[in-house]
Formats: sequence, structure tokens, C-alpha cells
Amino acid sequence: MFCPNCGKQNPDNAKFCAVCGNPINAAGPQYAAPPPQYAPPPQYGAPPAQQTIINMAPPPQAPPVMPFATGISPKSKTAAAILAFFLGTIGVHRFYVGKIWSGIFILILSIIGYATLSFVVGAFFLIAAGLWVLIDFIMILMGKFRDKHGLLLKN
Repeated sequence: MFCPNCGKQNPDNAKFCAVCGNPINAAGPQYAAPPPQYAPPPQYGAPPAQQTIINMAPPPQAPPVMPFATGISPKSKTAAAILAFFLGTIGVHRFYVGKIWSGIFILILSIIGYATLSFVVGAFFLIAAGLWVLIDFIMILMGKFRDKHGLLLKN
């Protein structure tokens, strides 16, 4: 027997609904199935149809990883070598090829080195900046130095 108030099934001899607690009127309408207002619509009684989920967004993909870009930079190897030789300790050759942050770091090393040179600590900063510039200069002469895009410098 189904409750006329909430539509839930109860034992046949129940006087009150076990779910809502309202009296089940024996003199009122008796339903063998849920009352019409609580019956599921016909389409809900059918087995669920196969649903195809279409993902409209493309799957996220990482950009392709290339160890170095291919091609030749528009920056000149000769200009970079001259800048590294004469103005290397202030990082001008790095600024020239677009490596701004490493140029700023060499510049800061040199400034700290010259500012603290009288305390002997500055020599370590200047040696670090000098070694960095020397390695850059050798890499430029060997043709292995790259610009900010990873392109080799042109001859």
C-alpha cells in the first residue's frame, strides 16, 4: 500500500505512513502502485539510453620541447665578442643578445665587487664575474654562444 500523501510504500495493515507519519486512510483511495502524482514519468521507467559525452575542448598539451632552436640569430658574433672583451664585466654582451637577466646579474656582481674591493671580499665577486665573462668570450669565439631564442650568432 502506498501513502496518498508522500507516495512511499508501507505495509498493507499500516495505519500511519512510516516516512511522513500521516494517517493512511483505509476508507480513502487505495493504490497498488504509487499515486499518479508520485509515479515517475514514462521515460524514467525505460532503461537509460546510451549517452555520448563530447568534449569540445582539445586536450591540454605541453608545447613541444626543443633543446635548441634551429637557425641563425640576426645578432653578430663579432659584435658580441668585441662587447664581451671590452665591456664584459658590466654584461653588455649579454644585453646585446637579449639575455637581460644574466646581464643584470653580471652587472650586479661587478658593482658589488668594485664597492667591496677594499674589504678584499670584492675580489671574489670580481673573479666570479670575470670567469663568467671569460667563458662567454670563449664560447662566442668558438661559435657556441646563443641568443635569448637559442639561435647561434651569425658570423
